[in-house]
This record gives sequence, C-alpha cells and structure tokens, in this order.
Amino acid sequence: MGIFGKIVLALGILGILLGIAVTGISAILPIATDGRTSWEEAMIGIVPGAAVLVLSFFVAVIGIVVIFIARKNKAQ
Repeated sequence: MGIFGKIVLALGILGILLGIAVTGISAILPIATDGRTSWEEAMIGIVPGAAVLVLSFFVAVIGIVVIFIARKNKAQ
C-alpha cells in the first residue's frame, strides 16, 4: 500500500506542475503577443489548466493521506 501512495503522490505533483505551466503560459499569452491573442482565446487554456491544477492537488492530498496511513499501520 505504501508504493501505491507514492505513485499517487508523484502523479499529483506532476499534474500540479502541468497545471501551473498550462495556466501560466495561457495567462501570459495575451500580454506577450501584444494583443494579438485575446483574453477569450487565452481562456481556452486557462480554464482546463486550472481544472488540472485543482484535480491534481486533490490527487496529491490523497497520496499523502495513503502514505501516512501506511506508515501508521506499519508502526503498529
């Protein structure tokens, strides 16, 4: 059960990094292109990036909980 928690935690952390990258790049795009990209077009990347970020955060929390439960059970 401990390895399962580590895998879930790793996937959660990778998802958080992906969400931050997608959301950040999409948010900077209208500023970096001097208005050639509108905020409405940037929202196509911002909304899914934020969704991946939030979902991955919950996955990482689940991974941490599973690791702590496995450690507690192993100590007993």
